[in-house]
Amino acid sequence: MSQRLFFITAMLSISIGVLGLSGVFQTQPSTASPVSHISYQVAQLKEPLKKGQILESGNFRYFRINEETALEKGVSYNTNISINPGMIAKRNISTKEYLSQNDFINPDDPGYVDAVIKAGMTPYSLTIEKKKFIGSGISVGDKVDIMILTSDDQNIGESSRNKFIESFRTLSVSPLLQNVRILAIDEENDELLPLTIELDRAQVAKMVIARRIGILEVIKSTDNYLKPSLGLSADTHDVLPNFKSVTEIRGQQKAFN
Repeated sequence: MSQRLFFITAMLSISIGVLGLSGVFQTQPSTASPVSHISYQVAQLKEPLKKGQILESGNFRYFRINEETALEKGVSYNTNISINPGMIAKRNISTKEYLSQNDFINPDDPGYVDAVIKAGMTPYSLTIEKKKFIGSGISVGDKVDIMILTSDDQNIGESSRNKFIESFRTLSVSPLLQNVRILAIDEENDELLPLTIELDRAQVAKMVIARRIGILEVIKSTDNYLKPSLGLSADTHDVLPNFKSVTEIRGQQKAFN
């Protein structure tokens, strides 16, 4: 009985050894996919943007997504949005889209004016001397007021052959256009300030006449633009209170009013 038990035990030991050498009891490799710790930085808007609207620094947020989600959304790099003055959306953008720098266009890029201008408006080129811009600097997207200096005695506009004002007897300044948006600025010239402004058709007609009969002055708009005459009108009497501007002929004598 003991020999038989010894024989059985020996055979079992030999079998286990053989199976061990053949790898039956070796640990099988796991078929589970390794967990990826790769993530990407992305950006989304807090409020939707329409085509032509300026992107503000506070209107988007950064967060990270895992590699699997990134692959599904076509994201393969970290997103960093560089904001430049006047940068606008090329198209309508929702709050659910992942942003890219290519979704926006800068004032110096081709096609900027076409993207930023509103429906029914016209881009209008206006070049003034830098010294005729009154106040602090302006940037693309800012609003300006345009004033006109005229004289009843003389044509002092672009169509005048005489580039000097011969008489200040009837000079006056009055508001021409207010709250006009700047679409583009060419600041490379040291003396001139070439602007592209956004006007409707009625405003274009006013500008065509104004440039031929008077001198235009530009000032940055304020919050008071809804009051057209507020502080933007003056004539010679406002500068020289004692100046006699009107001459009347009474018989053989001249009378000043």
